[in-house]
Amino acid sequence: MTIYRYARQAEILGASIYDHSPGAILLSSGLAYPPLLPDVAHEAAGAARRPHQALQYGPLMGIADLREAICQFVAADGVACTPDNVLITYGAKDALDLACRVFIEPGDRIIVTRPTYMTALQIMRAHGAAFVSVGQDEDGLDTDELEAQLKRLEANGERAPKLLFDVPDFHNPTGITTSKARRMRLVELARAHGFIILEDDPYRRVRFHGEAVAPVKSFDRDGVVVALGTVSKILAPGLRVGWAIGDREVVARMAMHKANGGTSPFAQRIVADLMRSDKLAEHISQLSAAMRLHRDVMVEALAAHCPQAAVRTPQGGYFLWLTLPEDMDAERVASLALEHGVEVSSGRLCFPNQAPANHLRLAYSFAGPEDIRRGIAGLGKACDEYRARP
Repeated sequence: MTIYRYARQAEILGASIYDHSPGAILLSSGLAYPPLLPDVAHEAAGAARRPHQALQYGPLMGIADLREAICQFVAADGVACTPDNVLITYGAKDALDLACRVFIEPGDRIIVTRPTYMTALQIMRAHGAAFVSVGQDEDGLDTDELEAQLKRLEANGERAPKLLFDVPDFHNPTGITTSKARRMRLVELARAHGFIILEDDPYRRVRFHGEAVAPVKSFDRDGVVVALGTVSKILAPGLRVGWAIGDREVVARMAMHKANGGTSPFAQRIVADLMRSDKLAEHISQLSAAMRLHRDVMVEALAAHCPQAAVRTPQGGYFLWLTLPEDMDAERVASLALEHGVEVSSGRLCFPNQAPANHLRLAYSFAGPEDIRRGIAGLGKACDEYRARP
């Protein structure tokens, strides 16, 4: 029998967050809503008519048309950039991984919210990062707490953080939107303490109500923010097209660490043509209306079936963050929910260090309204069953 000498990070083989239970109502993952997956046949046909561009290895930085289209796309949010500032990536997670490759040595610190996006933690841990975790309130990341922690590290002669990762619009998993004042303060702290902000912004255009807040990148005058974007949440995740916008030296270094020979030019061509037309804006409008309905249905169902859970209602995005009573174990509740035909995620995976046990992350993006109602009813039965068992 062959003895395989695995790397330490690959020694444990467990369940993947991308594996789902067959037949269960899926309320655990931010997959796209199937009825709204776009018809890209026209754009695909157009790409196929350019085989020397679309079917060849692509430019490392990405095709010029898409980089220019992204500059125009983010200009509507107040972000000024040129194509030299834009790197096309294999989704936003690829952009995060490339940023970690460029900036992080094992043991370097990254600032994250408590909780934060679970897959981002997985990527950062793979690079050997240590974490400085900062709490949140209704205005987003607590910049006073962050400043106090930075000063303490400095006073103790400890290693200063190199990066800060945050999702400021409809935060994954909490749904919080960071205020303008906090965004501006983050940029000030980054300048003062020498760290780079990675602004992950996949949900920004999926807004249901309220006034949009300018991106963190729009307040950056010194190259301290790298904005990470993707079409996964506003168009289709299967296209696997994302981007990073930053100082041209930074994105050029990130590009040099690409191992995929350039993001698919075929998919890039499709996205560029959609951005150049009015189809992307129309799709985002339809998507936002559908996600608002899904959110409202889920919030109403939770009030009826899980009255013991505290729920924050976001102004947009894909996720709801549930806080159960402190004496309830969310992982056990999630296991019981699966027995009732619904898959939800324990919030434990969203914490960088020691995690409280009583949080659940729910996604309303994939299931339709009736499935959401049935799924939350199943979750309610799981909570009741948890209470009934010793």
